[in-house]
Order: sequence, then structure tokens, then C-alpha cells
Amino acid sequence: METEVEGRKEKNVVHIKKCRFLETTHCAGMCVNMCKLPSQKFLKDSFGIPVNMVPNFEDMSCEMIFGQQPPAAMDDPALKQPCYKSL
Repeated sequence: METEVEGRKEKNVVHIKKCRFLETTHCAGMCVNMCKLPSQKFLKDSFGIPVNMVPNFEDMSCEMIFGQQPPAAMDDPALKQPCYKSL
């Protein structure tokens, strides 16, 4: 997907319509601790690319926004997401 970065348009967002891991586990904590945080760290440490993964816990999608620093832990909405109730 295309977004605006510093006044210019860039194709820097990957939209995942359905995250199989999130859809299968139904667990916000597992999504954040086993996917979001390790993936962000890996891409930053290995390739020097900041990426902010933004899971959507309502429709089980996820966006990976390349070139965007993830918010601090205390400000990240994904880290404030409560666990799902039994489905």
C-alpha cells in the first residue's frame, strides 16, 4: 500500500488481510510477544530498517509499515490490548 512520508508518497506498507497466527491463536499476547516485537527487532537489527507492525485484533489483519519507528512500549496500542475472552 502507498502512504505519505514527509510529504511524498511511498509504497511502504504491507497489508496482510488475515494473519493466520492471530486468527488461529486468538491471543493478543502471543501476537505481540511472538510475532510483532521479534519481527520489528529482527528487521531493525539485521537490515537497519525500522518497521511498525500494527495488528488489527478485530478483523485479524496486520499492517507492516516500513520506515516507521514503532511507538514506545508505553504508547503502543497493541501492547495494551486485553486478552480475548473464550470464543
